[in-house]
Formats: sequence, C-alpha cells, structure tokens
Amino acid sequence: MAEKNLEIPLLLDIYGELLTQKQRDMLELYYCDDLSLSEIAQQEDVSRQGVRDSIKRGEDALLDFEKKLCCLKSEKARKDEKALIKSLCEDIIKDCRTYTTTKSVIQKLEKIIALIESSEDNG
Repeated sequence: MAEKNLEIPLLLDIYGELLTQKQRDMLELYYCDDLSLSEIAQQEDVSRQGVRDSIKRGEDALLDFEKKLCCLKSEKARKDEKALIKSLCEDIIKDCRTYTTTKSVIQKLEKIIALIESSEDNG
C-alpha cells in the first residue's frame, strides 16, 4: 500500500461508527496497532488482498465523510482560533506589564487564557 495517511486515525475517531465493523477493525489494526497487511490477514484469517481492499474502502469512506461534513477541518480551525486568542492575550499581558496598566486588566486576560486552556483539556 502507499504511505499511510496520518489523518486517517483522526478521521476514524470522528467517523468510525459510520463504517462497517470490518472496515473499522481493519483500520484500527493497521493505523492504531500498526500491524502490517500480512499480520492483519493472518490474525483475521483473510487474504492480504482482502485486508487491503477493506482498508482502502474504509479510508475512502472516511475521506468522503470528511469532505461532506468537515468535522476534522472545523476542529482544526477551532484549535487554531484558540491558539491565536491565547497568543493575543499573552501579548496584551506583556504590553500591560510594560506600560503599567492596571492589574485588573492583566487578571482578566489571565482568566481568559485559563478558560481557553481548560476548554482544551476538556475536548
């Protein structure tokens, strides 16, 4: 098979329940457990070609789901936005410390950063 698409495990987390059980199992063995096609074929008692076909159909389905629903793209955009907000708050804090702005502004900005970090920890 071609080089592994590193987005497939992320897509599997998001859309895995929409796949057949066989596709999901094969993808998890291949991507998450890092088994070779031959190892999966032996473990699942199917041909290597059968494993390859199942993985390919599963990958195609996951990519199609993402193309239509954009959940992974949206999640990445949210993470990028959070990182930008956090960075801007940190810059404002630096500016406030430099220009002797009131402590309450700094405390509020630190609270915003804490909330962003907390939301990252909670998903």
